[in-house]
Amino acid sequence: MKEISRRVFLLSSIALPLGCSLAPTFPGARVPGQNPTLSVRPPNPGQWWRYAKRDGFTGKTVETQVARVTEVGETINIERRREALENAHQSWGSKWLLGDRPAGAAELQGEVQQPWGMVLVDPHWDLLQVYAAPIPLWPMELRPGWSSTFNTKFKTPLSGWENSWQQTMRAHAWEKIRVPAGEFLTLRYTNRINFTHPEFSRSDCVREETLWLAPEVGRWVSRRTSGTYYLRDSEIDSQFDEDSYHCDLLEWS
Repeated sequence: MKEISRRVFLLSSIALPLGCSLAPTFPGARVPGQNPTLSVRPPNPGQWWRYAKRDGFTGKTVETQVARVTEVGETINIERRREALENAHQSWGSKWLLGDRPAGAAELQGEVQQPWGMVLVDPHWDLLQVYAAPIPLWPMELRPGWSSTFNTKFKTPLSGWENSWQQTMRAHAWEKIRVPAGEFLTLRYTNRINFTHPEFSRSDCVREETLWLAPEVGRWVSRRTSGTYYLRDSEIDSQFDEDSYHCDLLEWS
């Protein structure tokens, strides 16, 4: 099967959402009852974040990744690059997810937000996902106890049909945590996601995340992801694990 052009896929997938978009605003979610200056840093071209990505099962470093804001307008475009590590461990699915790209390839699929804090093109999973409507990357209200459930559809380069996505986000507590980039005041929140995987053989797909958002950084400083699924028509009636990853902030600007 001829390889799908990533650019064609992105343009065709986001054409409808962009056509009905509003003018960009970046108010930043604020913390009720606390310092009114504590809000999520707004985006500016040139801002960047560098993360170490580790295998969630073995703890071994897979690679380092850099995300950089390249454009702020009707959409916020964030390019992502990987930094290959000598003798880096790769999880069992890496060969197929990378496709024809060599292990040391620098370019990763980019992220698109519309507006700030709402992701439209999401490259953080096994396949690039383009949502029918943008969904929050972090709590819309920066306060413990906030929660909401979002229902949408998404497409991937693997298939042209729509897949269901139900995500429940909950904000839990303000915590000071230390990562390689330093110590930060963060809001810990979780995502529980029930979705339909583009691979028809998978059923009852669930993903879970724990993230620590640092408002001053404008992004999470730590992120833990995992997922499970069953195989249709399988004689093995037990869950299978998706790849699990831990990402921690190394530097930012």
